[in-house]
Amino acid sequence: MSTINSSVTTSVDPVLLRVPFQLNIWLGLFIFITGNISTIGNFTVFTSRMFRNRACSIYLIAESICTFIYFDFVLVTRLIQKGFNYPIINLYDPICKVRQFFSEYTHQVAFTLFALATIDRILSTHRNVAYRRWSNCKTLAYKIVPTVVFTCGSCNPTPGIYEKIDSYFEVVMSGFVPPILLITLGCLLLRNVRGVVHRRIVPAGVVSQPINTNLSHIQQIDSQLTAMILLQSFVAIPSFIPFGAQNLYTSLSRGWYKTPLRLAWEDVIIETIRLFSYLFYSTSFYVSLYSSRGFRKQVLHSFRIKRYKPQPHITTTYQ
Repeated sequence: MSTINSSVTTSVDPVLLRVPFQLNIWLGLFIFITGNISTIGNFTVFTSRMFRNRACSIYLIAESICTFIYFDFVLVTRLIQKGFNYPIINLYDPICKVRQFFSEYTHQVAFTLFALATIDRILSTHRNVAYRRWSNCKTLAYKIVPTVVFTCGSCNPTPGIYEKIDSYFEVVMSGFVPPILLITLGCLLLRNVRGVVHRRIVPAGVVSQPINTNLSHIQQIDSQLTAMILLQSFVAIPSFIPFGAQNLYTSLSRGWYKTPLRLAWEDVIIETIRLFSYLFYSTSFYVSLYSSRGFRKQVLHSFRIKRYKPQPHITTTYQ
């Protein structure tokens, strides 16, 4: 992120200079609150009796733990440094090193676990029996999760040409690969689910009410998955692509002459993009809540929320 020195403040409107701090305070706090609610909601639902015995839920439970660290350490230190203007990262070297590690580590682990959960759903709806046998394999999930946790991570590149290559590699891996991978997995999942629907269509001239009912239920699942994946893909675009584009621009524009006003506007845009990069993990709970009726029912059950049902009015007749 560009640094605005004292000479800049004399030629730029002070209101514009305060915008990045206000963005981190208000938008950052909003993402922090909604992200923690999303993480707690996902963890509560997927650890419930209905979901916890599924391999997909094991991945999502581990993802919730990673996103909790992502919000409550990485984002919190950002709010303190960039919003409340207390240089906690600069003053305390251990916090700086731990934050640098967790900012990359938790993102990589959380997204990898989410992708594995999606792959598990793809396998569970595949037309090939051999592939379906690999789905909902809890023993495999219990082995994969620790492997992902202990193998993901990043090392600082050595100065020179390798540092430049690493910066461009980060642009691709953090900005463009996640949404492309998510959309690809979503398309595969939708194709498999629709294949299940077609394979269960009742032949012409045969009347079978149970199959028709089952078909209608599968079509509802197909519709809910379609809405959920489209919404998640929509969230992935503003979360990852601008982040990758910003990193690419920062790498290319090093050494360019920039006016104080341009530096100030770049600071506002960069802070907005960095905060929006948290949206993918902070909105997953709400996307599922909006698009899946079964997920909403489980949320109500997990939090012991009962829908209000008007009681029939009973009149007592006295004799």
